[in-house]
Amino acid sequence: MQTSSPNSSAASKNPYTIAIVISILLILWLASGFIFKSSAPTEQEEQQLPLPQVKVETFQSKPITNTIQLYGRTEPDRIVTLRAQVKGAIIHVFAERGSFVNKGDVIAKIALNDLPAKLEHYQTLLKQRRIEYYGAKKLFTGGFQGESALAQKLADVTDAKAMLAQIETDIANTTVVAPFSGVLNERMVEVGDYLSPGDEIAIIADLDPLVIRAHLTENQVLQVRERQSANIHLLSHRNLTGTLRYLASVANEQTNTFKAEITIANPDYRYRAGISSEVELPLQQVNAIKVSPAILTLDEQGNIGVKTVSEDIVHFTPIQMVKSEEDGVWLTGLDDTVQVITLGQGFVRPGDKVQAVNSNIMEP
Repeated sequence: MQTSSPNSSAASKNPYTIAIVISILLILWLASGFIFKSSAPTEQEEQQLPLPQVKVETFQSKPITNTIQLYGRTEPDRIVTLRAQVKGAIIHVFAERGSFVNKGDVIAKIALNDLPAKLEHYQTLLKQRRIEYYGAKKLFTGGFQGESALAQKLADVTDAKAMLAQIETDIANTTVVAPFSGVLNERMVEVGDYLSPGDEIAIIADLDPLVIRAHLTENQVLQVRERQSANIHLLSHRNLTGTLRYLASVANEQTNTFKAEITIANPDYRYRAGISSEVELPLQQVNAIKVSPAILTLDEQGNIGVKTVSEDIVHFTPIQMVKSEEDGVWLTGLDDTVQVITLGQGFVRPGDKVQAVNSNIMEP
């Protein structure tokens, strides 16, 4: 007869307990091996990973004149529309469209009609009213006429003077003259046209000086002054020099900008009004570097800048654009000598350690 040991009987009574204990021991053993394996080896693997390469270019800052760029169109200094002030038919035209006219030159003449007869009538009437007034004055002095009657005669003289002056003005207005020297840009009448008061006759534009009207922001208006010079580039690729002649003291309520006027000397009327133009207002000199706009980037706050490398660490440097040209932009806010990432800046972040490779060594 066999006898069972106490241990075997306990195991047979609690098989599930033993299985659970064994499972826990296996899990702990496996977990301990994973932890010890992933601690030190991971650091070694990270140290053995190659650093990301970025292409850099060394830039040296140069002194450059800071400028404010404005855009506008050339306009006449003055422009006026001549209108008829009396009714009548055009009997003569003297100036052709596009011709230059001096101040006082006759543009056209309107028929006098009955104005000469009215002039003679009111001249005679004025003489009559004066005679009546002097007669009333003598009677008033002699005590034979009241003061009110004398005042009425004086009023009649004044009325006659006013009517005569109106006729003389109407006669003068039948001759339409240029109020200032300029170009007869448009003439709306021909001989025989009948005009009423207010009808358009001609448009005269003064193109010397030529004016470019633009607008400055709040920050820009603090950096410029009236009478300073300006560099002007017209659409026809002519580089000219102008003058900032006017700067508004009150901002536009809707745009919060300040109106500015830049003038260009145009004595021979070589340049026309309505041409697109770019104006540069020179300011102080600053140190800047010239780069391609493609390397500009934004940080997490939306600030514009460039990514640079110093001691193999990536840095983000905010910048300010001084001026733009066809082949690049000039930036300030950087050191005099700086290594700028020109390729790969989108794959690294500030603080990353990288391997900087000069642009003439790293292949694209």
